[in-house]
Amino acid sequence: MSPTADKSLQPKYVGNLLFPIIILALTAVFFSQSLDFPPQEDVGAEAVPHLWTAFITIFCIYLIIAAIRKKGIPDPIPGNIGQVILYAVGLGVYLLAASNIGYFISTFFFSIVSMYALTYRGIVIILSVAVGWTVFSYLIFYRLLYIQLPMNEWLLPFFQI
Repeated sequence: MSPTADKSLQPKYVGNLLFPIIILALTAVFFSQSLDFPPQEDVGAEAVPHLWTAFITIFCIYLIIAAIRKKGIPDPIPGNIGQVILYAVGLGVYLLAASNIGYFISTFFFSIVSMYALTYRGIVIILSVAVGWTVFSYLIFYRLLYIQLPMNEWLLPFFQI
C-alpha cells in the first residue's frame, strides 16, 4: 500500500481542532467587549463574562490538545452542504417571520419544520416539543421575565391578561 493511500484512511481531526479555535476567537471578542463595562467596587457586570471566558478557554485548550494528540472521536465523513445552506436560509426566513407574524407562531412552525427536516418523523413528539417549547417560552420569557418578544398586532389582545 502506498503512503498516500495510508494517509487517506487515517482518521481526520481537523474539525476537532478548528471548532475550539473558532470558539476561542469568539471568546476573545466577547472578553474584549466586556472590558468596556463600568468598574464597580464589588462584583461588577464584567464578572460573569470573565468567569465564562476563563472556563471556555480552559475547555478549548483541552480540546485543542486532544485534537493534536488525535484523542477522541475523529471527524465524521462530510455530509451534504446543501442541507446546511437550506437550513441557514430557513433560519433567516424564521427570523423574518418572527418579526412579522410574531415569535410564538413562527417558533411553533419553525420547530415542526426543523425536526422534520432533520429526519425525525415521530409526529406526536414533534407536536409535543413544538407546543411545549412555545408554552415554556411564553411562561418563562413573556410572563415571568417580562421579555417583550416580537408579536403581531392581531395577536396582542390574546396576550393581554
